[in-house]
Amino acid sequence: MLCQQTQQTRRGRDRGLVTDQAESCDQCNQMQIQENIPLAPLTTFGIGGPARFFALVENVEELEESLDFARDRQLKVFVLGGGSNVLVGDKGFDGLVIKIEIKGIEEVVGLCVAGAGERWDALVEYSVQKNLWGIENLSGIPGSVGGSTVQNVGAYGHALSQTLEWTEVYDTYARRVLRLAKSDCAFGYRRSIFKESDGRYIVLRVALKLSATGTPSVSYKDLREMFLERSPPLQEVRDAVLEIRAKKFPNTRQEGTAGSFFKNPILSAAKAEALQAKYPEMPLFALPESTDIKVPLAWFLDYRHGVMDLRGVVVGGARMYEKQFLVLVAEKNTLAEDVKKLAVLVQKKVRETLGVEIEPEVKII
Repeated sequence: MLCQQTQQTRRGRDRGLVTDQAESCDQCNQMQIQENIPLAPLTTFGIGGPARFFALVENVEELEESLDFARDRQLKVFVLGGGSNVLVGDKGFDGLVIKIEIKGIEEVVGLCVAGAGERWDALVEYSVQKNLWGIENLSGIPGSVGGSTVQNVGAYGHALSQTLEWTEVYDTYARRVLRLAKSDCAFGYRRSIFKESDGRYIVLRVALKLSATGTPSVSYKDLREMFLERSPPLQEVRDAVLEIRAKKFPNTRQEGTAGSFFKNPILSAAKAEALQAKYPEMPLFALPESTDIKVPLAWFLDYRHGVMDLRGVVVGGARMYEKQFLVLVAEKNTLAEDVKKLAVLVQKKVRETLGVEIEPEVKII
């Protein structure tokens, strides 16, 4: 609930006596619920409207208080991590946005345990400094540890789920903290139980099983070309991944993006091979989570392969990124609706050309 001082501030503002958007109170320890908070600065897209209510939570108690606030007022709830995989609509979110800020990284009985509010790349950097192998290929991915777990982030031949041991979550149905084993998380390509449970589980902490005696995984094309036949040390793998990503993805200080906007199509082996028979130069990629095949959408969107050409396609301030064709970028002050229209246009083009449906990887709220 709003504390007494905050309620007085709210009533005063309604009478025109104060102008601050955020309701705050430095005199008490109650959970603070803020109003009409811009969400654009909290996302890497940098566009979209405000949250009607907003709560920043640093522990389970604050999370429960914020959920009670939403429940009492029958508000929709959206849990925000690092904001790197989200497109906020122009009208914002007419409910409560909960930003998870649970921090901490520690080594516990052979596991690396991190709070959901930690930056994902800070965790990767920590593991490399500690000479722990397992997530170095996931260097440079923006967002939080919690959001990365929900998304089951993957890059350069590795997925987060390959090293995850357990996830500590808050079950909003049972209203208690649970620990889910990896087998309980239903991980797949950009998929997990956290994405499919309609907000039931909120990630609090994650435990990864890393190794002090690992070997580099450099079979992915970009890494293989960089290292040739050499077996690089751990720090060199991280540095190489960061260098490759810097060349492929835009600088979010200059323009907005959520990275890869679309999921790569996942097809059965038979369907993937049939598509490759039509386009022999198209590579195929095995998945660590299943026997299906990942088809590289960026290969088809790359005009140099002669399959389709979306060069110069712009909707308002939104366009496809010239160096990585899975990425949509937005200039400052672009409408979120323009990004959505561009995404629909790309989906239509892929459907008409390949007969394949593609889905957004980005969460649209």
